[in-house]
Amino acid sequence: MSSLLESIEKELKRKAYETMIDCLEFYQGQVEEAIEEFQDGTRAFYRANDEYVPHWQGESRAAYESIYGDLRQIEAWIYAAADDLFHEISREIAQILQKIEERQ
Repeated sequence: MSSLLESIEKELKRKAYETMIDCLEFYQGQVEEAIEEFQDGTRAFYRANDEYVPHWQGESRAAYESIYGDLRQIEAWIYAAADDLFHEISREIAQILQKIEERQ
């Protein structure tokens, strides 16, 4: 009887770990989708930038350049944060997989 209970307990833990992995993989997919949408927006911004900004001069150009620099920094930060998040999710999945293997 004890063996049966241990077997059931192992299976329940394995299923719980698998569910955790599924959730993390879903979350990882959402991060990828968000970055793809962000990339679409930045591409549109850069196309507009290339088309219109070269003709600007004076104060409007100087003000825009300042904002453009800030946007570039924010963009770099977003990509770095997404990479870190994706890496951490992958690391967590690997740890859970290791736990599953250890319990078998």
